[in-house]
Amino acid sequence: MTRTQTGDSDVCRRCSFQGPTCCRITHGQEEFCFPLSQIEKERIQEHVPYTGGFVLSPNSKAFIDYACRLFPGEEHLVREIFPEGKDHFRLAVDSMGACRFLGPLGCEIPAEARPYYCRLFPFWMAGRTVTHFDTPTCLARREGGTLTRILDILDTSRATVKDLYGRLRLVWGLPPTKGGSPVKKSF
Repeated sequence: MTRTQTGDSDVCRRCSFQGPTCCRITHGQEEFCFPLSQIEKERIQEHVPYTGGFVLSPNSKAFIDYACRLFPGEEHLVREIFPEGKDHFRLAVDSMGACRFLGPLGCEIPAEARPYYCRLFPFWMAGRTVTHFDTPTCLARREGGTLTRILDILDTSRATVKDLYGRLRLVWGLPPTKGGSPVKKSF
């Protein structure tokens, strides 16, 4: 079983209570919170009937540029999915920048219902290669250092990362791999 199947690893739980992390953002950085698809939002609502956990955010130029950087070469598709002037949902944060679903024992959303981005972080795909964000706020990255060690610390695999990344792309309306045919989804 991987972290993405069984729940938080100890390192994720410990990290969630340190300053800005993937579960806590710096005030003013809300614009760069990862968007939720309608499918992810509904899945969370089925498992955690909690009001106030979501925010409708504008597709600002800065947000769109950020999303485009995550999908190089697919900027035109990202701009179609997130047209400027429209909105997208994201997880809500409190006045201190903590995700509304972050409880005293870590994330309150069951692992299988969490947004794909949350299940992926700190990993990402660069073409067909599993990589990780070089973020100093991620405790797993700080303790692991290398991709292989971070995968081990988080008890996950390259295959799981690739699968989750493909699923994230699908719920966004992107083809499961770069260069495929787009899938029509609405946010």
